[in-house]
Amino acid sequence: MKFLCLGYLDIDNFDAAPEEEKSEILKACFAQCKDFRATGQVVEEEGLESPQIAKCIRSKNGRTTVTDGPFIETKEQLGSFFIIEAENIDDAVRVASLHPAAIFGEKYGFGIEVRPIQE
Repeated sequence: MKFLCLGYLDIDNFDAAPEEEKSEILKACFAQCKDFRATGQVVEEEGLESPQIAKCIRSKNGRTTVTDGPFIETKEQLGSFFIIEAENIDDAVRVASLHPAAIFGEKYGFGIEVRPIQE
């Protein structure tokens, strides 16, 4: 079974941190990714660019509309995604718990949502 994992963070809080602090947390994240990937269950993993350059597409009054910015106004923004191949959601959570967003960045609101992909 495949699971989509969405990594969130408080982007404003993270962006406001000193560059040295951000650099240190990112170094720790990259190092932790080795253990995460070593599970052999990570199918795909990618970080996302800033939500400020995102575009949203919706239908309004029967027409397609495009707006700037993230999908919704919220404190936490989507910062990364990854797909895990696992036996069940508990196994997916075990693997996702090795991702840096589950270990580092409490100060910046890092967190992960794990959702089964429809088959």
